[in-house]
Amino acid sequence: MGGIDNMSKSATALGQEYGLTAREMNFVLREEGFLGGEPGNYTVTEKGEKFAEEQDYHRGTDGYAYYNRYWTTRTWDNGITEKLDITEDRKKEIRQAIASAKQKISKSEEEDITINCDSYDNETADRADDDYDALVAAVAVLLIVVSSYGIYKATPYIKQWWNNKAIPGLMKVKNKFTDQAEKTKNGTDNNRKSSDLKED
Repeated sequence: MGGIDNMSKSATALGQEYGLTAREMNFVLREEGFLGGEPGNYTVTEKGEKFAEEQDYHRGTDGYAYYNRYWTTRTWDNGITEKLDITEDRKKEIRQAIASAKQKISKSEEEDITINCDSYDNETADRADDDYDALVAAVAVLLIVVSSYGIYKATPYIKQWWNNKAIPGLMKVKNKFTDQAEKTKNGTDNNRKSSDLKED
């Protein structure tokens, strides 16, 4: 950065001398080969190195990136004004070019948003159906597994209950009904016998 003197200026200050904004001044510097890259990500070219000085800054205490800002400032030597071709007609061309670029960017962003929204709606609906189907399948499998495990674990207890409680209980009920049926039958038979005896 050999040609830098103490009176270097930012793109904003340099642009003010010509009635341009920082964006417009950076556009001029790029068009004339002093900068390369795109807005927001400019780099100094070999031609621009003679006139530009970049200073990196850091504010923070390390740790989280959110709390640590890094930025670079770029200043230009006053001698660059002799190399720039900025006339009133040139300013109009610059402003028209920037406005045209903004419109193109705006249109492409709108198209991207529209395309993304359309595809998002279809994809979201498809994903929601797929997610629902997957959820239903997962719940069904889970219920089968839990039921199988429950049956496996409960089988010995069910056998024990069946043999020790259910069968004896059923036998009692059966015997009770059998006894009642026999008593009823015996009672009916006795009544017949006594009625048969009376008839004789």
